[in-house]
Amino acid sequence: MSGSPLSKRKLALLLSGLVFPGSGHFVLKRKARGCLFLVPALIALVIVLRQIMARLDQVMAQIDNGALPLDVQLIVEKVDALSTNDGPAMTVAVGVLVACWIASLIDTFLIKP
Repeated sequence: MSGSPLSKRKLALLLSGLVFPGSGHFVLKRKARGCLFLVPALIALVIVLRQIMARLDQVMAQIDNGALPLDVQLIVEKVDALSTNDGPAMTVAVGVLVACWIASLIDTFLIKP
């Protein structure tokens, strides 16, 4: 890597797009701006993962006690049924995560090197 502004911008775009929102800003030495995207996205990701793990715990408990047989189709249907009860927190968290990711890419692209 030659260290030219163009190559740093490409690396920053790749990091922001493929790794996590705001991570590319750290390459461009814009740590505060990177944290503006990274922190809310990280909080949203934690909320999403907690919801998924709670759903998984419910399904696993039903499999363990024999209420749900080891049939892939039945398990998928059960998970789908449980996901309808996620509520607005999951929708907002996913929206925040997607918005941070898109905004991070746009901001990384528009930053003057």
